[in-house]
Amino acid sequence: MRLSIIASLLASSLLAGCATLPATVEHDPSLPHVELDGYKFHVRTYGNPENPPVIVVHGGPGGDLNYLLPLQILADDYFVVFYDQRGTGLSPRTAKENLTFEASLKDLHLLVAHYAGDRPVRLIGHSWGAMLAIAYLGEHPDRVSHAVAAEPGILTPATAEVFVSRLKASQSLLDALPLAGSIVRSALVRTTDGHERFDYAMTRLMNRSKPGGPYQCEGQAMPADAFVRAGYDSFKHMLKPVLDTPSSFRWNLTEKLGRYGGSLLMMSSECSFIGHAYQQEHHLPLLPARTVHVLAKGMGHNMLTLNAQWSAKVVRDFFKDAAPAPRVDAKAEK
Repeated sequence: MRLSIIASLLASSLLAGCATLPATVEHDPSLPHVELDGYKFHVRTYGNPENPPVIVVHGGPGGDLNYLLPLQILADDYFVVFYDQRGTGLSPRTAKENLTFEASLKDLHLLVAHYAGDRPVRLIGHSWGAMLAIAYLGEHPDRVSHAVAAEPGILTPATAEVFVSRLKASQSLLDALPLAGSIVRSALVRTTDGHERFDYAMTRLMNRSKPGGPYQCEGQAMPADAFVRAGYDSFKHMLKPVLDTPSSFRWNLTEKLGRYGGSLLMMSSECSFIGHAYQQEHHLPLLPARTVHVLAKGMGHNMLTLNAQWSAKVVRDFFKDAAPAPRVDAKAEK
C-alpha cells in the first residue's frame, strides 16, 4: 500500500515536469498585444472601437486579466479593453525597477491615451486595480468620465496597517501547505524566460481558491482556471514588502481626488473581509461626496467574476448616469 502511494506521488511529480505555462508576448508574438513606449502589453479587446472605451484594470499585483473576462458582456455597448499589467499575465517580464506603483500608473495612462484618444474613458478596477484606478483619477482627472472601484484593499498608510492585520488574522499554517507543494512541483516546470517556475507556483496558489472566507461567501470559490499566469516578481516587489512591513506603504491614493469631477462607483461585497463594512469605515470617508456605494449582497470579493451578470447591470446603470449626484449608499440585490 505504501509503495503504491509513493509510486503515485512520484508519477505526479514526473507529470509536473511536463507542465508549462503560457508564453508571454515576448516569446509568442502571435498573442494579441499593443506596443506602447517600447513595451508590448498583452491585451484583449471586445466590441466596436467606435463605442465608448472601457478599460478594465485587474487585481494583484501579480494577477492577470483572465479572471475578469466575464465582463466582456459589456461589449455590446462599449469597447472593452483588458490588459495584463507590466511584468504579469502574458505581458513580458521586466526589471524590478519597472515594478512600482508609479510605473503602474504611467502604464495605465499609456493604455488610456492609446485607446481613448481625446475621448473620456471609463475605468473598472478590481482590488489592486481599484487602487490604481482611484489614484489615476487624481493624476489625470480630465481623462475619466466614470470610474468603478471594486473593493480596493489599501488607499492610505493607515488602511495598509488595517488590511495587513486583518489578512494575517484570517490565515493559518494550513493555508501555507498548498504553497509548499507548488514550490516542489515548480522545480520541474519548463522555463524559457527564467520566470516560469516562480510564476507557476504563484499561479497554482491563486487558483486554489478555497470556498468561503476571507474573500468569498460560504460555498463560493473562484474557478480552478481563473488565472492563466501570475507574475511573481510583481507581487514580490510591490505587495510583499507591504505585507512584511505595512508602514512601507507611503501613498495616500485619495490625496488628489478633489481634482476629479466625474462619477465614481464603489462596489463592495457582503462576505469579503475588505467588503462593505471595511470600505464604509476606512475608505468611503476619503472619497468624493458624490460617490455611489453599492452593496453586493450575498457575494464576495470576486463579484465581477462569479456574478458577472449582476455586476454588468450595476456598471451599465452607473455608466448611463451622465451627471454626478450626491453620495448614495445603495443595496443592490441579485
